[in-house]
Amino acid sequence: MKILPTLLAPFATETFLAEYWTQKALHITGGPAKFRDLFSWQDLNDLLNYHQLAEPDLRFAIDGKSLPDTDDRQTWRDRLNEGATLIVNGLHHRLPALAALTAHLRQDVGYRAHVNLYCSPAQQQGFDCHYDTHDVLILQIDGAKEWFVYGATVPYPTETMRSSEQLPPEDPPYLHCVLQAGDVLYIPRGHWHYAVAGVREASPLENRPSLHLTVGIDCLTGLDWLDWLLHDLQTDPDWRQSLPAIVDGQTRALETHLATLQQKLITALQQPDWQPRYLDDVVHCHQPPLPIALPAQMGVDIFPDDFATEFAWSLLHPRQVRCLGPEHYQFQIGSKQVDLKGIPAALAENLADRDRFSLADLADWAPELDFEADVVLLLTRLVTEGILQVVQGTRP
Repeated sequence: MKILPTLLAPFATETFLAEYWTQKALHITGGPAKFRDLFSWQDLNDLLNYHQLAEPDLRFAIDGKSLPDTDDRQTWRDRLNEGATLIVNGLHHRLPALAALTAHLRQDVGYRAHVNLYCSPAQQQGFDCHYDTHDVLILQIDGAKEWFVYGATVPYPTETMRSSEQLPPEDPPYLHCVLQAGDVLYIPRGHWHYAVAGVREASPLENRPSLHLTVGIDCLTGLDWLDWLLHDLQTDPDWRQSLPAIVDGQTRALETHLATLQQKLITALQQPDWQPRYLDDVVHCHQPPLPIALPAQMGVDIFPDDFATEFAWSLLHPRQVRCLGPEHYQFQIGSKQVDLKGIPAALAENLADRDRFSLADLADWAPELDFEADVVLLLTRLVTEGILQVVQGTRP
């Protein structure tokens, strides 16, 4: 499933990636119902009433300052009525729809995403002008919010390069817009911004509180590749060896040693396998955990509808099948790998191509396999390993 085109619609995804992604902010007008199935006031009420939320997952801010932590719900209501902005972090860990959004977005752009919520009373500003160290998509759920976006003063800041330690830009904002329900605002990492809930010229009766989701996207950088390379080199004792002692300020031995390490690094980067290994790690690492599906993963009720029983791969995780030899295949779902031997090529190809299939389909794809000894055993292993799910309610 492609989620990015859905979020950006009616704006063309290709144009967004070519002309705006990591370059400049973009406001996209949607419709009031665009995000109705994604999040609502009722979802927020359920979070506040039935989830254990505390700092840093739940916090309040007003006029650029964070308020003291509290778990008293009456105080939460009082703070909102006093003009504070409510922030709830990590909603993708709490709501299935937002977990699916971040998983699909990761497949669309290749990087991890997270979702935070902001609820602001009308005519209130929660934060001073600042920049984020990740790219963001603002999804306006309800109400309105006026945004001011400025250029970057620190290109591509990392997590340690906080805006609180920098001077904001003196130039005027290059984008000034008001987000209404269903609108999207993209802000690249490092671009300064602030927002005020509501619309200034609206009457008090027309001004509703603003409710929006911020989808943060944590892109990798060249520094992340160097971190991976550093971890990879730790397996070589030459890199773990202590550097030569510096006696009486003499550095000749150290210079020679560093020159040797420099050449070793050049040699390592000339090896043909480092780039495929890194790319494989980027694609499959930091995936969301595979879903728990009980009791099937305990080996119970794996075939509730007999031949009509259907199975499905997780749609939240990339799927890859590699041929390791004759009738030997490796299935990778997210970060989990399973090696299977004795698998006919036609069966492996169909398993790789189909998101969902039935027990009867497997019998058709591999008629040469023994049903009880091979097919049932294969499906049982894939289900109990957690990489294949039994579809519930297959039989009408």
